[in-house]
Amino acid sequence: MLKIVATRLVVLALGVFLPIDGLRAQSPVQAVALENRRELFLDDSLLGEMKNVQLLVHPPTREEVAVTCDAPWEGNGCGYYTVLHDKREAVYRMYYHAWQIPTGLEPGGPLTIAYFESKDGIRWQRPKLGICEFRGSRENNILLDKMGDGSGCHDFSPFIDTNPKARPESRYKATGAGIQTAKGVWAYHSPDGIHWTPMSDRPVFDKGIFDSQNVSFWSAREGKYVLYYRIFSGKGTEGTRLVNRAVSDDFLHWADEGTISFPEGEGPHALAQYYVNQIKPYERAPHIYIGFPARYVDHGLTASTPLLPEWDLREKRMTVSRRYGTAITDSVYIVSRDGRNFRQSNDSFLAPGLRTRHNWSYGDNYIAWHVVETESTRDDSPRELSLYATESYFTGRDSRLRRYSMRIDGFASMHAKRQEGEFTTRPITFSGRELSLNLATSAAGMVRVEIRDPAGAPLPGFSLDDCDLIYGDSLDRRVSWKGKRSVEALAGKPVVLRIVLREADIYSLVFE
Repeated sequence: MLKIVATRLVVLALGVFLPIDGLRAQSPVQAVALENRRELFLDDSLLGEMKNVQLLVHPPTREEVAVTCDAPWEGNGCGYYTVLHDKREAVYRMYYHAWQIPTGLEPGGPLTIAYFESKDGIRWQRPKLGICEFRGSRENNILLDKMGDGSGCHDFSPFIDTNPKARPESRYKATGAGIQTAKGVWAYHSPDGIHWTPMSDRPVFDKGIFDSQNVSFWSAREGKYVLYYRIFSGKGTEGTRLVNRAVSDDFLHWADEGTISFPEGEGPHALAQYYVNQIKPYERAPHIYIGFPARYVDHGLTASTPLLPEWDLREKRMTVSRRYGTAITDSVYIVSRDGRNFRQSNDSFLAPGLRTRHNWSYGDNYIAWHVVETESTRDDSPRELSLYATESYFTGRDSRLRRYSMRIDGFASMHAKRQEGEFTTRPITFSGRELSLNLATSAAGMVRVEIRDPAGAPLPGFSLDDCDLIYGDSLDRRVSWKGKRSVEALAGKPVVLRIVLREADIYSLVFE
């Protein structure tokens, strides 16, 4: 029987987190039904016992500036980016609100929705769309210059609708809000991701505040559309910035489901509020929702504030609003398997870093919605994940979006250092034939896997001594025991994985 620590959480087969305080230490645990789904080590939901290992967050690697927003209709306030990969059309699309913020240094400009395009997700072009007029010319990349009520465009987040019932003219859908945010979220659709029309003559949902990026998608797991949007804990815009959720069967009629939940000590709070949420199913494991909320932090005017980069600009911005000079932002990740109950990473995911400018202003380090897979720019390296984050917000007359890279599934790992460590999973069932690990070791590192019954006894032929030594770096390393890889005889039966490792990281596993 697997020993349980009473202060941990149990995740059932449906992925719902339940407190187990008060349960007997030897109480049976319902097996987690993995089937052939990939599981990532983003939180402790799959973990049993741990010794000399840790759940380690891996910040992404800083790459090149993807786009610089310096056109006359853009400015220092460009943000709320959406990046998606249309595999059918072999194109990457980027949407954002183009804006020059009135900061006391520069005059403000109109809020519009604009568009970049790329063949590889690395080199981006600003196409001349000819759709909207700006200062007498249509030679720009503006997609929308007003919402359905005629107000300016505050945010606009498209997605490719994978609902089997979606019509060709609605292959793309989007939610967005106008400047007058109290009027609610608008629903749009498009056949090509460029030419958009509203699906209704009024907002389709008005239960929130919406003064952030409000994102939606079709959830194959839930069989419905899901919307995550801004709300405050108090009346109107008073209190802490939180994230709420609503669902819909048709993208037009929405049911509010309230604020997403976190265990005590995690999630947004008064000092570190969630400014954007960026929640979406992860493509390689769509039952897992991953979000990249930007944490809005305002320590006030302290002794550290003048020591941050660009103090002269901060002082001038504070003539408009003090928080324009004192607030700062970074990003974490959050994860859920039911869409309502979330866990937060135990470390920052994208911190401002040791740089003299571009990353320590309120509005910097907002991660675009969402990660996409791209080719690596390094030698013969395998494909990787690219994500994009804002910088230079509030700085001068332009702003930028920088690309970051990371290994596929590489948000976090089970990590062991020089001292050998190990961990077990909770009881699981699976439906695959071979166990595949996404892992990396040092030259002196190693990994071995044992398959046990739920009582902790090694299964014949799958003991630690039977396991062939694993070392190297692979996105798909098949585990073998005395040369045999098949685990098909164990499919459907509750088992426990015991993984022993040294100088190694385990990012994900799947029974193929």
